[in-house]
Amino acid sequence: MAAMQQETAYYLNTTLPRLALIAKGLRFPVGQWIRIAGGTIRPWHVEELVSDLFPALRGRPIPFRLLLTDFDVTEYEREIRTSWEPL
Repeated sequence: MAAMQQETAYYLNTTLPRLALIAKGLRFPVGQWIRIAGGTIRPWHVEELVSDLFPALRGRPIPFRLLLTDFDVTEYEREIRTSWEPL
């Protein structure tokens, strides 16, 4: 069973990289996610925090998604599968 989100917070998928605000009670999307900040922080502050914590990501665009429903998580996973499949 997938891990469930205990609070609304920002998470970074360090493999892709992708940043997401994941709502409380949702399952985590596939991948390795680390908590970056609580859900009350402004998105632009979180982006700054990510670049401070991960210097290798500085100057790189990091896609950001709001995952507020189970449907959002499913669509996000579909999007990731499609973008990572070999052409």
